[in-house]
Amino acid sequence: MNTVSEIPNEFRTWVAFTRAIAFVSAMAIVGCKFTMAPKAPPRIAASDSLIIPESVSFERTGDGTSINLSFETRAAAECKIGFYLNTSTNKSVSNYAPCAGRSATRFTETIQGLSKDRLVSIVIMSWAATADERTGRGLIITESPPKADQESLNLLSVDLGAGRLELSSVSSADRPSGTLSSTLSKIQDSSCGLSDSAQPIFSSPRKSAAVLSATSRGFINVSTAAATPDLVGGSFQIVQRQSTEWSITARTSSGYGQIRLAKPTLLRSVTFAGRDQAAGDDGGLEDVDPPSLKVSSSQTFVASWAVDGSAENAIATLSLAPSGSFKGITCVAPAKVGKITIPSSLIAKLPANERLWASLRLDAWQPIDEARWLVRVSDWKSIGVKRL
Repeated sequence: MNTVSEIPNEFRTWVAFTRAIAFVSAMAIVGCKFTMAPKAPPRIAASDSLIIPESVSFERTGDGTSINLSFETRAAAECKIGFYLNTSTNKSVSNYAPCAGRSATRFTETIQGLSKDRLVSIVIMSWAATADERTGRGLIITESPPKADQESLNLLSVDLGAGRLELSSVSSADRPSGTLSSTLSKIQDSSCGLSDSAQPIFSSPRKSAAVLSATSRGFINVSTAAATPDLVGGSFQIVQRQSTEWSITARTSSGYGQIRLAKPTLLRSVTFAGRDQAAGDDGGLEDVDPPSLKVSSSQTFVASWAVDGSAENAIATLSLAPSGSFKGITCVAPAKVGKITIPSSLIAKLPANERLWASLRLDAWQPIDEARWLVRVSDWKSIGVKRL
């Protein structure tokens, strides 16, 4: 993704404002707020181990047969590591392997020979480098699917334009697929209106986050931390748009687990048409003078698009930025229709001879019923517009 260091301040301010507003309004979750100074996540139970519990980082490799594990100790230490299957009746390690790190305070270890689809508990035995192994104490790290409870959904929201990934929990007893079906049923055809009259398509109260921290790998590489008691978030710079691998390793109060996600549907191209037509730009917009497109009050304004992937579980939102007393215009449509037209009656409300920004946002959803997760990925294309 391109940087925006050369974009004029006025445009950067508007893009940040509208994308933040759109990101929030699309979900309409009570109390949504980005906080850039994350608090430390809750601590794991400590035991008498030399290992600092909050320093533990843990995730499966892409093929699922190994685990990469890192941690720190309070003093120079020795250690050994083993695991047992969570389904086993014998909750003890049959074979320990010595840690690669020796007499260290920071360890990076790899546990191999795992079954891809069987969860484990890892036991790390640690003792002071100057002491005997018999003084070792264990720390148990349990691998557990990061499921929401039956009265909640874990909501993963990703904004590719803003470079932001957020995890929260919302109150809902419905299955994620049912929630998504209900949301999509509200949008049968394209509709447009002034932005202050636009209604959220999904609304649910937020509750304390079930996920305490998470790491995204593959499609997006980013680590997250608790930003507020009900929000876990992180920022990223690059999106691997061609990657077919995407997994989230998440930590809950029950332990660590992994969710594998399908590659989301993305925008392949967007064409905006007024008096003429032009292709939309992605996140790294540059200001141009004059604007790329001009319209008149007697004309319609059209956005058409093509997607990479299935458009069945996706929604398109076309917006023209508010300016002064102009409230802006918002249109929504099922992504599969491929086109939104703003009527001339609304175009006539645009302030004349003033640069505005038009954006087409694609919200691609995927439900994960077993773990009670609902995922939304937002992709953007934009262009400069002026009404004559």
